[in-house]
Amino acid sequence: MTLEVIDVPLSIPVLNADSFRIAPQLDEHPQRDLVRSDPYSPAAQQLVSDLVKSVHRHSQDLKENLGEEGQSQPGVITRQGKLINANTRCVLLRELAREGRTKITTLRVAVLPADVTDQELLELEMLLQQQVELKDEYRLVNQLTMIKKLHDAGVSDDAIARKLRIRSARSMSAGARVRELREVLFLMERTRRLTEPRLSITTFASDRDKEQNWRELLREVKRLDSTQGREAADAHILGWLIAYLTGIDSVHKLRLANGDWVERGVIDQLAQHHHALHDAIAGKQQGETTPSGRPDKVDQIPGLDLLGSLEETLPAESVKPQVQTLANIVAQAHQAGTDHHVTLPNGTSVSAPEVLEKVGNTVNKAIAAEKRRNRAGTRLTRPQGYLDSARSSLNDAIRAIYEAKPDPAFHAHQRATLNAMLTEIEDLVDQARTALEQDLIDTEEG
Repeated sequence: MTLEVIDVPLSIPVLNADSFRIAPQLDEHPQRDLVRSDPYSPAAQQLVSDLVKSVHRHSQDLKENLGEEGQSQPGVITRQGKLINANTRCVLLRELAREGRTKITTLRVAVLPADVTDQELLELEMLLQQQVELKDEYRLVNQLTMIKKLHDAGVSDDAIARKLRIRSARSMSAGARVRELREVLFLMERTRRLTEPRLSITTFASDRDKEQNWRELLREVKRLDSTQGREAADAHILGWLIAYLTGIDSVHKLRLANGDWVERGVIDQLAQHHHALHDAIAGKQQGETTPSGRPDKVDQIPGLDLLGSLEETLPAESVKPQVQTLANIVAQAHQAGTDHHVTLPNGTSVSAPEVLEKVGNTVNKAIAAEKRRNRAGTRLTRPQGYLDSARSSLNDAIRAIYEAKPDPAFHAHQRATLNAMLTEIEDLVDQARTALEQDLIDTEEG
């Protein structure tokens, strides 16, 4: 089909309030009802304009490019004047014109026929956004929103896979992969409702979101849902979320956020090194036996019924209170931003960046400890594995000491520090012997 290409004044096009690109941000905007009730009003169009610019990761580069070279490709517009794509280009050209940095006063667009259907418009936007010039590739959550909207419009999973060029993988068909992605969107909804404050869905609209991370989380959650119940699955999600919100995005590292790693590696370490945070977590546990401040009822999002009802996503009583409290604190810090403070459960005020830094450092150490733990083998082989590793490290330390001693920069205070560490190691060796001998004593007494 050949479309007529024309130049229209920049003031004519109506920005697309239904664009997949801004859907998550608009859904959570406090003025979303203004846009939904009258998307063509000046106030609604200004809000859409602000969102279009804010979500584009390369808006400044695109603006400079438009100022220097102008528009290279036409956008697509309906007969009613609604842009299907080129929304960001329209917004930035309007800005350049207001700033007097361009003589361009029109937007080049291809005009769609009058009888185009809503479903065809959805599919067209999907296809147009597959193209990349200085446009911004879709983030994962935007792609998931697009898939859901197409599915709700009656497009089959197989057809969506073809249009989005999603291929089959291993034993999973392309259509099954699309269904799994729809389940991922529901999982995001379930995940963000497990903390107080409830997380914004845009929390997951970042450059570091990896589809594989969410697919692997989904599969583990489904396994736990079916074998141990929703409570166990929610506990796993919270542990994963603590790692995610503190900056862990490596697929291999997030795989280690499993089991009771938070209690073993994070909360215990906070007790030793960050007393204020640990005291706040412990105080919340003593003061409340179940997570507080959660809504009694949550709204089901239409179409997101693949993993059950969202009514069941309230925190389970089996989720350990300290883990829930830590997740709440991290969520609050993540939502607060860099210039704000968070109030801990015991009333202490701490800067949000400090919370994320301290918990993040502890999480990284805990993840590294989980990696060592896995390498050490099974429960029966793990003690020997750890001791083998410790012995190797001590041998390396001995060699390093001999290499450093001749250096004039090797000061007396460094010797004192090393002596203190060796004393601590000697104490740990004594504790290990006591643990081993106590086991033998218990065996003999039994």
